[in-house]
Amino acid sequence: MSGQAQLAGSASAIVLGTVLDGIPESFVLGASLLQESAVPVAVVVCVFVSNVPEALSGTSGLLEAGWTRGRVFRMWSIVVVASVIATVAGWLLLDTIPTAGGAFVTAFAAGALLVMLADTLMPEAFELGGREAGLATALGFAVGFGLS
Repeated sequence: MSGQAQLAGSASAIVLGTVLDGIPESFVLGASLLQESAVPVAVVVCVFVSNVPEALSGTSGLLEAGWTRGRVFRMWSIVVVASVIATVAGWLLLDTIPTAGGAFVTAFAAGALLVMLADTLMPEAFELGGREAGLATALGFAVGFGLS
């Protein structure tokens, strides 16, 4: 497989993981708005901190693989719109889904995030950042846990 094809495949995997993680994550975000009338600070920080590196990594890989900036922007715009729709759906549907359904959505989002981390982001972080990538990941988890 050529270098450009690998870059495109890796970036596409990040985008797919972001969607698989972001849609349920946004659904839970909307549900938390309904339950608590506000989004907890820990959730906002964790969503931002987890999604920005995913987006940057995916974007740089797609650009290096030959995607145009316009195509990348359209693709991310679609992801954002889908996430907003999922947030509104979570807000509207929370009362209609059973408790187990909400737990399934949360577990699905967590599983999608773990797959993307293990398959794409961690190997890239280790390759580019060295051994410190593991420590930074653990510290990031600790900060997120502390905020909650």
